[in-house]
Amino acid sequence: MKVIYEHKPAMTFIGFSTSIRPEEGYQKCPEFWDREYARKYARLWQTMKPETPVEAAILENGVGLFAICDEKAGVFEYWIAGLYRGGAVPEGLKLYTFPESDWAVFSARGPLPRSLQELNTQVWQEWYPGEGQKYRANGSAMLEVYSPGDMQSPDYECGIWVPICRPGGQNEHEAAETVSTMTVTGIL
Repeated sequence: MKVIYEHKPAMTFIGFSTSIRPEEGYQKCPEFWDREYARKYARLWQTMKPETPVEAAILENGVGLFAICDEKAGVFEYWIAGLYRGGAVPEGLKLYTFPESDWAVFSARGPLPRSLQELNTQVWQEWYPGEGQKYRANGSAMLEVYSPGDMQSPDYECGIWVPICRPGGQNEHEAAETVSTMTVTGIL
C-alpha cells in the first residue's frame, strides 16, 4: 500500500446521503450505489440530457466521482458526491465542506467494490496503527475517489483520502480517542 501526503485547499462537495451502521458498510454502501444509480443515473447516462434540477446538478458537479464517509454517533453518513462548482443546490441534494488540510492519499487498482474495500481495510488496519498514529484526523470524515471508466476492469483506479493534521500535537489520550472512535464505527 502506497501513501502520498498532499496539502489541499478547502473543498466543498454536493451530493446525497444515507446513514449506515459501520458493521454493515461493506454491504450497504454498494447497495446504496446500486439503488441510487437506478433512481438517478441510469436514464441520465444514456441520454446525457438532464430533465430535472437534480439531474442537472449531477452532471454539472460530477456527482458520483466521490463518496464521503462522515462518522456520527453509532453510524456513518455515506454520501455519493461531486465537487461543487457553485450554483443552485436542488432539493434532495446538500453540501459538505472539508477544510483546508493535509491529506493522506491512498490508491487502489481493480474492480469495485472489492478493490476499494480491500484498500479501506489496509488503510485502517495497516497504515493507521503504524504510520497513521503520527497524525491526527482533521475532522470526522474521509473521502473515496473514483475515476471515470469501467468499474469492473482490473485496471480501474480508485482511492481513499484521509484529512490529517501534521505530526506534533497528538498526545496518547487523543490517539486512544481516535482508535476508540474507529473501533466503535467499525473501521477497525
